[in-house]
Amino acid sequence: MSEYKYYAVSYPMGTVRAIYRSVSTSPSDFGLHGLWRAKKDGSWSDSDADVEPLLNDFMRGDFDLVDDEITEEQANAYLSQWRSSGCWPGRE
Repeated sequence: MSEYKYYAVSYPMGTVRAIYRSVSTSPSDFGLHGLWRAKKDGSWSDSDADVEPLLNDFMRGDFDLVDDEITEEQANAYLSQWRSSGCWPGRE
């Protein structure tokens, strides 16, 4: 089992625009540490500019830890598809 949980963040019409991962913690600890956004170059960023949008969505109720969780395989499939197509859907 992965040490991370993966999340797909979508536009309102359902198109996935970003993949995040977090350390497996309780929901009350979400965002306090160990949260990263996938970047086009293959790295994962935990900069404030990269994680604050997700935390804002979470606080507004526009992101749900259960509904938006995906498997590691699904996350890797999205990332692979985006990289191979040359079309990165969200912020690079």
